[in-house]
Amino acid sequence: MKLTRRTGLKILAAGTAAIACPGIIRAEEEEVVIGAPNSLTGGLGENGQRATAGMQIAIDQTNREGGIKSLGGAKLKLVIADTSTENPTQAASVTRRMLDQDKSVALLGATSSAMTLAAQVEAEKSEVPIITGSYADGLVTRGYKYTFKITPQGGAVWNGQMSSGYDMWKASKGSPPKSALIFMSNDAVGLVVQKQLPEHAKSINLDVPFSQSYQMGLSDPSVAVAPVLRYKPDMIFLGGFVNDIILIIKALRGVGVTAPIFGAGPAGSDSVGQGLGAASDRFFTPMAWNWDMTMPGNKEFVEAYHKAYPSNPYPPANEQLGQGYVCGMIIRQALEKAASRDSKKIRDVLASAEFTGLTYPNPTVKFGPDGLNVNNKEILAEWIKGELRTVWPKENQAMAPLL
Repeated sequence: MKLTRRTGLKILAAGTAAIACPGIIRAEEEEVVIGAPNSLTGGLGENGQRATAGMQIAIDQTNREGGIKSLGGAKLKLVIADTSTENPTQAASVTRRMLDQDKSVALLGATSSAMTLAAQVEAEKSEVPIITGSYADGLVTRGYKYTFKITPQGGAVWNGQMSSGYDMWKASKGSPPKSALIFMSNDAVGLVVQKQLPEHAKSINLDVPFSQSYQMGLSDPSVAVAPVLRYKPDMIFLGGFVNDIILIIKALRGVGVTAPIFGAGPAGSDSVGQGLGAASDRFFTPMAWNWDMTMPGNKEFVEAYHKAYPSNPYPPANEQLGQGYVCGMIIRQALEKAASRDSKKIRDVLASAEFTGLTYPNPTVKFGPDGLNVNNKEILAEWIKGELRTVWPKENQAMAPLL
């Protein structure tokens, strides 16, 4: 190319601008990459899709509002990839690629606890923080320094739900429930809960005459129907994956059982609500987030989600949606406070700072020495006429429970 006087002046002017304003040029050229390895396919695919939707809304909001101001207005870039629901090796590989090739300074994910356990190993090796909404207790008991968990320990969720259901029943009916039956699928979490939950029931004087695990992939729901018809419990606690939950609840409602049923995990998902239809009434689930909570910013977030994903069920019934958004807002605040792209400095901020104004039952998140959010608070939601509504505790209640 022939270099004319005019071309030379343009090059000189551009070079002078870069010297005079290096921070501006750098911010325009270099986005801050946030990796999002999540379960986008398989049994928990819906949850991962909702989680990454929430993350993307947080990232887009940050960029729309001027980026990370302490980094000269640097914009954020979310890199999303599928870990699968059942392949930890894939989760590790995807995470490693985000760290080595994409140069992610932080990670958000990975929905499925088993996938997060694999992803956190890679994060720890590279000294890059990972913020997660997964529930497995082991995520914060391995002594890792780069894992930050916004949700309560999975082992405590069922106990907390039983206590909340007990209190809600007593407040609504004037006297406490007397008995409960427990049915849990024979996955790793279900087997633990099926043994531990009856012990918790004793501590609140709730009788459990029957507690049993069942084989996942049911074809015959009588494993639950027969004991319920025999014992006629006030409350039923049912754990499992989507298809098993739908099969059992429809069978129970089909034989006239009207007792409230308490689930967890996929119980608060769009697919369960759609699959159950009218049979979803009086089905409860603990949630770390719900669409109808009244804290500042939640309504606007839900509207932004509906606008961005108009073909998805609305109002949304999936706590991972809100968890993904909260994770995105936490990393935004952490980057502002760190004023650095250095992953170690970001980690130090996550370990020491409070993150406020979040659309969460407790809007302030603070991580303890093990990386667990010490301000965790769960709500109890109920399917009512096809919508998942927040019904307990009273201070977070969007409407009264139907029992």
